[in-house]
Order: sequence, then C-alpha cells, then structure tokens
Amino acid sequence: MPLINPAWTRAAASDRPFRWLRIEPGVLFDEANAARLSREFPTRSFVRREVDTPGSAKTYRNYSRTLVGPDVPAGAPPLPEIWQRLVAELLDDGYRDAVAKILGQPPAAQLEIRLARHGRTDWLSPHTDRPDKAFSHLIYLNPQWHEEWGGCLQILASADPADVVAQVVPRLGVSALFERTDYSWHQVSAVAAAAPSDRISLLIHGRV
Repeated sequence: MPLINPAWTRAAASDRPFRWLRIEPGVLFDEANAARLSREFPTRSFVRREVDTPGSAKTYRNYSRTLVGPDVPAGAPPLPEIWQRLVAELLDDGYRDAVAKILGQPPAAQLEIRLARHGRTDWLSPHTDRPDKAFSHLIYLNPQWHEEWGGCLQILASADPADVVAQVVPRLGVSALFERTDYSWHQVSAVAAAAPSDRISLLIHGRV
C-alpha cells in the first residue's frame, strides 16, 4: 500500500500571491504513517549550513542531509525502511506528474530531496528559489509544534519580510507546495530559543 495518498492530487492551489497551497494533515499521508516518519526521522550525516553575509541572495542557518541529488554524503547510514519507501514513491513519475497537474506546469525533469533540521534561532531569510527550480514541496514532521515556537513558513507578497500573506505552522503531516517564479517570495521565521526540539522537515525540489 503506498505511503502517499492518491487523493492529495485533488488539492487546489491558490494564485495569491503566486501559485501555492497548504496541504493539511491526513491528506498527503495518513496520520499513522506521518507519525512513523516522524519517529524514524534520520538523525545522522547532517551538515551544518550557514550563510549570514550581508548582500547575499538569502541568509540561513540549518542542518541538512541530501538524500537525492548533489552532495549526498559519502558513507551515510541507510535510511529506515519507511523512508526508503517514501523516497522511491517520490522518484516515481506519478509524483512529478501530480505536482505538474496541481501547479499547472510541465513535469520536473528531476528531483532533489533532502532532510532539514532547524535548531533554536535558525532561520531562512526572504528569497525566491533559483531559476533552475520548478517547484518546492516542504513536508513537516514534528510530532507537535506551536506557532509561538517559530520556524513557520511565511508566504510573502514581496521581498519585505513583514509582507506576510500566509503562514504555515510546521505541524505533523502539514506540507506546502509552491511554484518557483521571480516573485515567489518566502521565508522561515526564526525558531524560538524556547523551542523544545529542532524543527524537522523533508524538502523536495523539482528541477527544470
């Protein structure tokens, strides 16, 4: 039985301020599989990444582990079985076709898949993704998360970090999918110093 629920392809995107949608818990995965993916979230072979140089296209700080794409860590331990299944389903043409249908764009030529952890005070500044990306799909896997802990995906109407149109709190099973355009501004608010754990997520990027 697949992990990804075929019914998720019926989700409808908004066009404000660019084409994107929030996918609620239980739609992409059932609650039991989301909980298992959270429990078995890999903990090894993450790399600390930070760019905090004024004038950079974006600044950020997080931990990252690439699963598919460039920079897959050499000698990384194998993924848990449920994660291997999920990666295989994401790499199937059906996933890229579903994204293309929802966003109204050609299927991506290939995917990059990575895990991310945002620790206390980690952030991602306002930016649009690189032109070689077609879409981003962000899947959140914290067993519990409160808005006041930060780490929220914020959809922006401009490069101004205060110009927030919508906010996605990274609760278990929630995900967000959006197209890449020259105006698809978004950011991740800083994780609060009082947050009880890292914010964990799976990132899928379609490449043109």
